[in-house]
Amino acid sequence: MSYLKRTLGGPAGAILLAFFLAAVAMLVAGVSPLDGFEALFIGSLGGRNQIAETLVQTTALLFPALGITLAFRAGLFNIGAEGQLVIGGLAAGALGAHFAPATPLAIFVLLAAGFVGGGIWGGIAGWLRAQFNANEIISTLMLNFVALAVANYLVSGPLKASNASGAETTPLPASSYLPTLIPDTRLSIAIVIAIGAAIVLRWLLKRTVFGYELRASGEAPDAARRNGVNMPRMTLLALTLSGAIAGLGGATIVTGVLHRFNTQLSPGYGYTAIAVALVGDLNPLWVCVAAFGFGILEAGGLAMQALADVPKDAIHVIEGLIILVLAARRYVATRAEAAPI
Repeated sequence: MSYLKRTLGGPAGAILLAFFLAAVAMLVAGVSPLDGFEALFIGSLGGRNQIAETLVQTTALLFPALGITLAFRAGLFNIGAEGQLVIGGLAAGALGAHFAPATPLAIFVLLAAGFVGGGIWGGIAGWLRAQFNANEIISTLMLNFVALAVANYLVSGPLKASNASGAETTPLPASSYLPTLIPDTRLSIAIVIAIGAAIVLRWLLKRTVFGYELRASGEAPDAARRNGVNMPRMTLLALTLSGAIAGLGGATIVTGVLHRFNTQLSPGYGYTAIAVALVGDLNPLWVCVAAFGFGILEAGGLAMQALADVPKDAIHVIEGLIILVLAARRYVATRAEAAPI
């Protein structure tokens, strides 16, 4: 019984909850859940191309979700993964269009640029928190709008491709493309990089002194401080690394999917990634599973609209409900652990 309770109370229970909430949302919208789920799986897992697109969406969500996971484990609420992802993509797109050498080495340079760009953007919020105790929820959220404004200005002006009709940079040279995993699809080796990042992050959190101090900073900050953890330094490092992982995700979208930067890089991956991290219970390997589940939702959403008449906004309602319920679950669990016996 205790095993069943732990399972239903953890990530597996969150996945079951996602399906239940999806069914409720479809019933409220006047759609048969069976028809909706059938369309969802046809659109996301119904064939080679559909599976590839689902994995593309999974990859785009996994990078920012891993960054959010790292910050949350340090007790910091990084709501700025969207902006960090955009800045990472902008750094890779601008560098690739104008400065990167037309050699295979350029791929590594562009990914590094995205990692550094996202890290700088996350580090701004970390510095504000460390130096002035600024609320990171507000600063990271506001930096999302600044990132989008900066990207819009640069891509509509100085960095705009001369022959582009929209706001986008010059296309990358073919030597800067990430290799594809499935021919004639958008799936690149970015999925392998993302899974590798999840494995490294789990090792970092579980097997290193830095990971121990980071987890202690989130779970017992007073005890961590008494044991010599430099909390301002940890705050700066955690938010910088969190932003860097999200920025790397933006760079993989540019080099593996779009092959340029444009202002439509992200339809809100950084915000959806909050739900992915929570569903994954802030465990990097479970976050991979959660990202795949949300990738199914993202990729199958169009089929749900076309084949089952599920309203587009129903998908976003489902994601919002999942965030609220899981946040409540974590809050109740934390209060129960802190309650005196």
